Amino acid sequence: MPNTAVTFAILGPTEVRGADGSAAALPPSVRALLARLALSCGRVVPVDGLTDALWGDEGDDLPADAANALQIRVSKLRRALAAAGFGADVLVTQAPGYRLAVPSDAVDAHVFERLLVRAREETAAGNAAAALSRLDEALGLWRGPALADAGRTTWATTESARLEELRLGAVEDRFELLLESGGHNEAVADIERLVARHPLRERLHRLLMLALYRGGRQAEALAAYQALRRGLADELGIDPSPELQALAEAILRQQIPSPPREQPQAQARAQARHNDRLPRRLTSVIGRRDDVATALERLAESQVVTLTGPGGMGKTTLAFEIARRVNETLNETLNETLNETVNEAPDESPADRVLLVRLAALEPGTDVADAFAAELGVLPDQGVTSADAVEEHLRDGRPLLVVDNCEHVVDEAAALVERLAAACPGLRVLATSREALAIPGEIQVAVGPLGVTDNDGPAVRLFVERARAVRPSFTLDDETARVVASICRRLDGMPLAIELAAARVKALSPADIEARLADRFSLLTAGPRTGEARHRTLRATLDWSHDLLPEAERRLLRRLAVFRGGWTPSAAEEVCAFDGVGRGEVLDLLFRLVDRSLVVPEPATGRFRLLVTVRDYAWARLEEAGEAGNCRDRHLAYCVRLAEEHGSRVRDLAVYTKLYDEHDNFRAAVDHAVDSGDLDSGFRLGCALVMFWNYGVRYEGTRALTALLETGGGSPTARARALQGIGLLHVYYPTPQSVAATEKSLAIFEEAGDVRNAAISRLVMSWAGQYGGDAEHYRAMIERSRRELGDSDDGWWLGMTEYLEALLALRLGDFDDAVVRWRRALDLARAAGDRIIGSAILAHLGIALRESGRHEDALAVLREAVDEVRGRNSLHGLAFALVHTAHTRLDLDESDDVTALLAEAREVARRARNPRCQAWAAWGRARTARARGDAALAVRECRDALALLKEGEFPWARARLWSFLAGCAAAAGLPDEAGRARETAAALTE
Repeated sequence: MPNTAVTFAILGPTEVRGADGSAAALPPSVRALLARLALSCGRVVPVDGLTDALWGDEGDDLPADAANALQIRVSKLRRALAAAGFGADVLVTQAPGYRLAVPSDAVDAHVFERLLVRAREETAAGNAAAALSRLDEALGLWRGPALADAGRTTWATTESARLEELRLGAVEDRFELLLESGGHNEAVADIERLVARHPLRERLHRLLMLALYRGGRQAEALAAYQALRRGLADELGIDPSPELQALAEAILRQQIPSPPREQPQAQARAQARHNDRLPRRLTSVIGRRDDVATALERLAESQVVTLTGPGGMGKTTLAFEIARRVNETLNETLNETLNETVNEAPDESPADRVLLVRLAALEPGTDVADAFAAELGVLPDQGVTSADAVEEHLRDGRPLLVVDNCEHVVDEAAALVERLAAACPGLRVLATSREALAIPGEIQVAVGPLGVTDNDGPAVRLFVERARAVRPSFTLDDETARVVASICRRLDGMPLAIELAAARVKALSPADIEARLADRFSLLTAGPRTGEARHRTLRATLDWSHDLLPEAERRLLRRLAVFRGGWTPSAAEEVCAFDGVGRGEVLDLLFRLVDRSLVVPEPATGRFRLLVTVRDYAWARLEEAGEAGNCRDRHLAYCVRLAEEHGSRVRDLAVYTKLYDEHDNFRAAVDHAVDSGDLDSGFRLGCALVMFWNYGVRYEGTRALTALLETGGGSPTARARALQGIGLLHVYYPTPQSVAATEKSLAIFEEAGDVRNAAISRLVMSWAGQYGGDAEHYRAMIERSRRELGDSDDGWWLGMTEYLEALLALRLGDFDDAVVRWRRALDLARAAGDRIIGSAILAHLGIALRESGRHEDALAVLREAVDEVRGRNSLHGLAFALVHTAHTRLDLDESDDVTALLAEAREVARRARNPRCQAWAAWGRARTARARGDAALAVRECRDALALLKEGEFPWARARLWSFLAGCAAAAGLPDEAGRARETAAALTE
């Protein structure tokens, strides 16, 4: 295994590593300087020695002011080391130069040489197994040619050659040990490859001859000797050494002792050596069990599996966890091999080695094949390309190759992976990328957010674990769990964002963190010093993705931030196609952003959306580009067109669903109309959406219309329609303000001679009169509106007049008449195609049937109402139907599932901000509490119900609730409250 204490690595590209072994960002311009200092760590390197190492000792490339140029490089290196988490004392200025103040065991080259000495000591002592282990550990430190990015100065080439000779000697030592332990069959292919690269190296030829002979290949062993003899004669004019001549003679006479039986231990160790670069797990992996299982299943189906997802979603963490699972299975197989007398591991093991290639630090434009070769420790011989060498390295066996972070070199990585998969039938590739490699046979596994269920789930568990890492005393109680769950939801379940937020628990409470998420990019900057630079802050993660995009994709991404709650392709074309983005380009650009995991598609609805974090980032980019105002204007125009085109047909369920999908966009558009002063567009939008809001989120319509009216602008007609809308949105729980708004709208319409809208305002006034007032007066208003509206809108308004007559009958307690009128209203609504209002009629019909004593009929109708409205986003209708189903079940003493019905009704009513249904739910809980004998709880629930209802309910219902409270208060030992409740109930029944 590689030495985890190594911090500075030069056996390959120069790296600075953190505590977990990950490489920190290091500018190319300082790598040669760091390599020179690292090789002399603990000692002062004179300025002259450093300039020679950087620019050569011939003076041809030496800058005019070499000392100043060196100081600039030193300053850059210090900044890079500081960014990686090192203190200022690690790079010391000390005459006559500079010193890297770290111990020698922090540098891989020194560790390598020390392990090599120890291996040879163990060999001399006869401890072959220990020596082999030391050599494996030493060779595992190599990631490519030593000083690979230190330039071609005399110092670099000399030192690189010295280290390469040591490495080659270590490889030869290792083969010696393998042959001594009987591993000749395993070693022969690797020795042949090295002989091809070093055709005149006698020791390698001796090892190859021995391995071939001991494998029963005498003729090939002698042929290898003859090839060396000819090569030496042709190139150098010399013969092989006497030792090698003697070995050839012994092979010819078959006088070499028989080899020991091949040892399974040697084979096992050789296989395990391939897995030593996989980072150790330093923190737990939460919430990814199913993802690991899915990826392993896909790897069994396909040679190439790519984990895709936006930055910060945990693709690398997941890939390493999958590799560890494969590695653990492999190690179990190898351990079994150590205890058995077989020569090969069982075929069913998922891989015979796990290999890792990390591309995050690769600069775009760098040769990817060279990077693969360096990461895999493959050293191509002269005339052999890196791609050929990598292919040869992976051709044998069943390797699992993990290729991490392909997105910035995706085209080059895809081409190489496709070639390797075709040439290496046993190979499996697990890649991570923000977009797919898009090669034949590839299977994509999307890495999504961590889930939040209520106040629990993987996202919350991740937050808690990371919070305890910085504040061990952190605990999760009921209140904290709610806040943490909210934080996780607002962060889209993104693991990186959650971890960064949890790190702030050291100084802030969860409530403070939640409050500051509006500026999440300033808050979430506490990533680990040893992590890659792009994962230390949330903004850096998104910068990485954004900077890889072509300009047209950047433009579309930032403009899509104008949408709230998603968009359709046609909406994106209408809003975002301007200044450099043509309408015909939008769809293709949109699909590219989906491929890059920056846009989330919703195939079931045909819509697209941005994660909140991505949207916030894109919005900042939109403002930086100076396009926010133009985009918001275009977005407002789009919303107005959509609302006016479809708002009058909202009773069609498909149309209602279409508008409901745009709910958040409508809110944003109204806000922009108010902020920008485009009140004409704002009133057009608000008035077109009144019936949509009435069927769905009434409080949102009230908010929007109130904001528009408070500006003081708008034409008289527009203002009157907005006032009428406020009245309509409050008909089930009217307020003095909503009643006054309706009356004012009626006066304006009558003055303007607008007969149709005046008739509608009268109906709204009558609707609000269901709880009190002169019933005959309201009936006269309904009759007048019926005449003026006639059978317009396919008879829908006729149905509404029956609806209001039925409400008045229900208010007055004439339940039989109400049943007749509700059935008539239902027929007219269904004839007009309005199934949404139809569900509300069914619920009211159920109440009328129940109150007239037909409980079984009532329950059947209410169940139909629940079925009609469930899943249609009509929160008011669902809450109303649920709560009255529960009360009817209580009347029938069928209380098995009433608690669940009431809980659902309460939650839906809370989301809809419907006080009337919340009150009925509280009343239902009071009834169940009283049935259990808990009179005190029943009293509290009754009080809550009455506070919510106020005057917003039929008088007979309020009288019954007060009477019920009286009985509960008496049972709870509250005689005074019981008396007042009885008096109030009596007054309501007069």
